[in-house]
Amino acid sequence: MKCLQASGSDDNYPKFQAENTEVLGIASTSRFSQQAFAEFAKINYPLLNGGTDVTVIHKVMRAYGVFDEARLVAKRSYVIVDKEGIIRYYDIRPTNTEKDLLTTEQLLNAVKKVNQGS
Repeated sequence: MKCLQASGSDDNYPKFQAENTEVLGIASTSRFSQQAFAEFAKINYPLLNGGTDVTVIHKVMRAYGVFDEARLVAKRSYVIVDKEGIIRYYDIRPTNTEKDLLTTEQLLNAVKKVNQGS
């Protein structure tokens, strides 16, 4: 698989950890739905959720500007926050289709730039 979001079970997650970077997933589903998906997809990185209250996650998505109000889902987005809590990389993709997803290498390059202070 090409992208970390779809391939948390393969070698991509350790590549980000090697860059001193934590990966978090977020979706507007309940904790139980996320847990089932994570187990099915063998996702190793943490998935944020609001427990049984998905409106908590909706608030987070709104704060980052990635919430699709009409569909009640997150837009496919990549956000890199530095150690001081400042957003250093922000990319909302036009669609959730594979052609519009970033590759692991593209994300790793963005992480490296942030880590270098560029």
